[in-house]
Amino acid sequence: MHRIFGKKKETAPPPTLDDAQHSIGNRLSQTEAKVAAIDQELVSMKQQMAKMRDGPAKNQLKQRALTLLKQKKMYVLGS
Repeated sequence: MHRIFGKKKETAPPPTLDDAQHSIGNRLSQTEAKVAAIDQELVSMKQQMAKMRDGPAKNQLKQRALTLLKQKKMYVLGS
């Protein structure tokens, strides 16, 4: 019968509560690190935009800043 249907696959034991808590903690710390990096990049962009005149370069920087704000919102509301 094993030739027709194959053998039952050996599965790993289900994760324990400690494993789940550890993985959630890791995911949370990674998310916080990403948000901190985005904040730092936004601060530098704000300083750059303060020095720039209006024009296509400043508009491009504004668009990049808006996408970073959207990413930050996704990380903050998602967690």
